[in-house]
Amino acid sequence: MLQARLAISVLFLICGLNFASWATRIPDFKDFLSLSDAELGSILMGLPIGSMVSLPLAGWLIARYNSKIICLLSVVLYIVILPALTYISSSLFLFIGLFSFGMAGDLLNISMNTQVVTLEKLTKKKIMSSFHAIFSIGLMIGSLLGGYLVKKNITLEHHFYLIAICNLVSIIGVYKALLADTKNAEQENEVVQAKFKINNYLLILSFIAFCGMLCEGAMADWISLYFKLLPDLNGYPFTIGFSSFAFSMVIGRFLGDWAAKHISIRNILMFNGILIALGMSITVLFTNVNVLILGCFITGLGISTIVPMIYSQAGNTRDTSPAMAIAAVSTIAYIGFMLGPVVIGFLSEYLGLQRALVLLIILGVLASGISKFALSKE
Repeated sequence: MLQARLAISVLFLICGLNFASWATRIPDFKDFLSLSDAELGSILMGLPIGSMVSLPLAGWLIARYNSKIICLLSVVLYIVILPALTYISSSLFLFIGLFSFGMAGDLLNISMNTQVVTLEKLTKKKIMSSFHAIFSIGLMIGSLLGGYLVKKNITLEHHFYLIAICNLVSIIGVYKALLADTKNAEQENEVVQAKFKINNYLLILSFIAFCGMLCEGAMADWISLYFKLLPDLNGYPFTIGFSSFAFSMVIGRFLGDWAAKHISIRNILMFNGILIALGMSITVLFTNVNVLILGCFITGLGISTIVPMIYSQAGNTRDTSPAMAIAAVSTIAYIGFMLGPVVIGFLSEYLGLQRALVLLIILGVLASGISKFALSKE
């Protein structure tokens, strides 16, 4: 089991590394293509739309063929797409590139989470959150590396080729240790029907995940630009806000498995929403860069355990295969991830980025409220 756990951890790590590598280079694409905030917001929709399109396909492919094979496929797609992004010369091609990037990301997202659910069943332990912590470590490493390479004027091409090589080495090293999925007779029949089954409880969890993923997507795509607009960064790179956010996600997710054993899902999700609202309030109300870094840190803590808790709950529902259940919940959650960048972009165009980010405060309060009242009987 140790080899399998290490192999799955590597997948989560490179998934975070891939996404952060893109996120830290968003300002480069914005400047290179001379995009307004609204135009950038529209183009950024390509990534979550690609994720949305691949969600039903991912659930079906994994249920039919095995998550181990789909993990391999998704990493191979990353190896091709990352270098291709460096040759983009127009808004249309950037949208297409992000669409493909989103498809690869979601195939890996669903397949590696299915691997964790299988491991949870074999070990009879709740360990989902710790794997999402590894994803956040990848985010943190990717953001710090991206900030360093930008500061050293390393080209986008060299940056993305380096990350593609990391993907190649990783999948070669871990593929054999990945787990084969287990299916019961009902789940085998579900593969043939290829339908999502989502009950009221999963629907409620999905809407909470919607709020959390909209906040996560908005932070990933816009917080570096927000810091870049600050009058004084005190020597920090403009990626420092995203780095703080990613670091706190690591801490929160490592604590998540302990929290799942001692605290109810309802209370954890309530607290998540409160932290999001508090962290973003600090981020938009103050101007001192050190205080803003703290705000991003608190926001990351709030977002950190929403998705792993909900994925673990969904993956262990009795009447649906893990891949199908996770994909069904993710379909609703990823709508939030899709809307986040574009909504912030359009709000920023008319209200300014600082006021646009107030939306995340509202979503934090909403997530906490839904958790308190809609999950009260669970």
